[in-house]
Amino acid sequence: MARPPLVLGTWGNISATGKGTDWTASARFRDFDGVTRQVRRTGASRQKAKDALVEHLRDRVRLHGADLNGEARVSILADRWYDTLLGKRANGTLDVYRRTIKNHVRPALGELRVREVTVPVVDRHLVAVEENVGKATAALCRVVLMGMFSLAVRHGAAAMNPVRETENVTSTPGLIHTISREEVVLLRAHLQEWDASKDRGGRQRLTDLADVFDMLIATGVRTGEVLALRWQDVDLRSEVKTVTITGTAVHVRGEGLQRQPKPKTAAGFRTLALPPFAVRMLVRRTAEATTEWVFPSAVGTLRSPNNMRTQWRTFREALEYPDWLVPYTCRKTVATMIRNGQDLDAAAQQLGHGDTRWTRDHYTGHIHVGPDVRDLLDQFGTD
Repeated sequence: MARPPLVLGTWGNISATGKGTDWTASARFRDFDGVTRQVRRTGASRQKAKDALVEHLRDRVRLHGADLNGEARVSILADRWYDTLLGKRANGTLDVYRRTIKNHVRPALGELRVREVTVPVVDRHLVAVEENVGKATAALCRVVLMGMFSLAVRHGAAAMNPVRETENVTSTPGLIHTISREEVVLLRAHLQEWDASKDRGGRQRLTDLADVFDMLIATGVRTGEVLALRWQDVDLRSEVKTVTITGTAVHVRGEGLQRQPKPKTAAGFRTLALPPFAVRMLVRRTAEATTEWVFPSAVGTLRSPNNMRTQWRTFREALEYPDWLVPYTCRKTVATMIRNGQDLDAAAQQLGHGDTRWTRDHYTGHIHVGPDVRDLLDQFGTD
């Protein structure tokens, strides 16, 4: 009877021949084209030759994704899925996915085998995250798990994606806080006074929050996009003064603060007309500029969004402003003003959104306007 073929991506017994410091280990390996080949590796001893062959065969299997099977642990699947995203997703997105895997997916599901992850298992996990952490985190976990098990299906490690059958996690947008015109005027004054004052140690503050706030409220761009602005992105010579958003400041794990040469989304590449008060501020800053950055750090380098938010929080708490007043509030304020003064499409374009639904749901809120049926309803009041 003919010997049954090896399973794809597996090998038979390993043998070794040689003497002294010249040894060759070999084994039959059924490759991914279905052909069984003799594979050899050498080493300075019998064991070293065998170890080199095993390492090569494992790499060969891993290269084809064959180590992703039903017996693979979910932690391995998570690592493989994350690796497929490198270079394809923004650094900020990758960091969010990495933290989600580390804090929620790996502790709860990491030791399970891929075949053990069923719809009820995923459902229970998402419900637990929603109850213990919140809907937003549960929704993010579902996105990560969906991607992971899509990869498992593509590699034959799972027959179906169990996440797809779970109930979608939707978070209800919270109250959208904005700042009124009068509040903006007062806030600008307070920020200018704050920057001009001294800290508790008697040192002159170097926070430079007032000008950053002016740019935020004049454009509605993200904090990282403002801090990544270079003077080459600003046009103060044309009749209509503009700023072009071409990047954002991000913290890259293991590499530190960097300017990412693209905004958060494809729609984020945009040129925005500047209102006169922002133009006056930028003209003043050009006379003082010593670096390529429009809003540099105190030592002239790229400014950290995290540090800027910490400085803002110190200012907010000192003047007893509400907790919801953060730099991102400017973005919602700008969107709401443009929506009210023009339309939702204009607001979405200003913010760099590709879909007005996102602008409506998370930045400006819904406006429910009923139909004009006054003539019909007036019949109820007719004698």
